[in-house]
Amino acid sequence: MTFTEQLKPRYAEMLELREGLGYSHERNPRAVTDFLDFCVQEYPGCDAVTKEMFESFLDSKTYNTSAMRNNAVTKIRGYMRYLQSEGEPVFVPGSDYSVKVERFVPYTFTDEELLKLFEAFDSLEPIRNSPSREYIVPVLFRMMYCCGMRPFEPPSLLTEDVNLQCGEIYIRQSKGFKDRRILMSADLLELCREYASFMAPDKYFFEYIPGKRITKEWIRNQFNLCWRRSGLPNRTGKPRSYDLRHNFAARTITRWVAEGKDINALAEYLSAYMGHTEVSMTMYYIHLIPERLLKNPGIDWQRFSSFYPEAYRAKS
Repeated sequence: MTFTEQLKPRYAEMLELREGLGYSHERNPRAVTDFLDFCVQEYPGCDAVTKEMFESFLDSKTYNTSAMRNNAVTKIRGYMRYLQSEGEPVFVPGSDYSVKVERFVPYTFTDEELLKLFEAFDSLEPIRNSPSREYIVPVLFRMMYCCGMRPFEPPSLLTEDVNLQCGEIYIRQSKGFKDRRILMSADLLELCREYASFMAPDKYFFEYIPGKRITKEWIRNQFNLCWRRSGLPNRTGKPRSYDLRHNFAARTITRWVAEGKDINALAEYLSAYMGHTEVSMTMYYIHLIPERLLKNPGIDWQRFSSFYPEAYRAKS
C-alpha cells in the first residue's frame, strides 16, 4: 500500500485507540474519511500529507455553513497531530483555517409559546413510519427542557441510566467526553415511570424500534413539526430543540434573581448540572434574562464581570 492508501486504515486504528482510552465513539468522521479518499485519488504517489493537499481539499468542498468547515478542519487537524506524533511527515492545519462563527442567538420562549409548544408535543398522533412517537415526544422534550439537557443526550440514555427509584439520570460521555449525574423533578420522575411501564424500553430509554436509539434528525423533525402545528410565528428567527436547554438556563437564573438568591454562589451548581466546563459558559445566559431584572438596582452585576464580562455590560 502507498502512503496515502495507508492513511484510512490507520485512522480506523486511531479511533479504536481513542475508544480504548475511554473516549466516546467519534461522531461524524466523514470529513476525515473524505479527505483521506481525496488524498488517494488526487495524490496517489505522494509520501506525505502536505499543505497543498489540505488546501486543495478545502477548495474542492462546498460547505453550507462555517460550522461545517470548522468541524472538518478540527477533525482533520486531530488526525494529523496523531500522525505527527507517530513521526509521519504531515501538515497540521492551524487555527487560521477556521472561519469565525458568530454565536447563535437562542430563541427565548414566552410562557404562552411554551404552553402551546408542549400542547403540540402532547397531541401527536401515531403514524406507521414513526411508531410510538406520540409517547416518546412528550417525555423526551420535557426531559430536555426540565433538565437543561443537550438534544443528543436523551437519545443516548440507556435504560439503566434512568433511575426510576430516586430520579437520577446518568449522562455518559457527553460534550467534552465527560459523564455527569443529575436529578429530575418529582413530576418528571412520575411521568418517566408511567412512560417506562407502558413502553418497556429495551436497550435505550427512548427507542421506537427495540434496541435502536432515536436519531438527532428524528428529534429535529419532531420538534419542527410540533412548532409548525402550534401555529406560533417566528419572532426572532427559527427556534430549535437546543433552545429548550437555553431557556432552562435563562429561566433558572431569572427565578433566582427574582427570589433574591445569590447567583454568584449558585452558578457553580448550575454549571455542573448542565455539564459546562467553565462557569463563564453558564453566565452567558444572563443576557437572556428580562430587561427589568437586568436593570434592577438592587443587584450588583459588576461582581459577575470576572465570570463573564458581557454579563456586566448587558445591564448598561
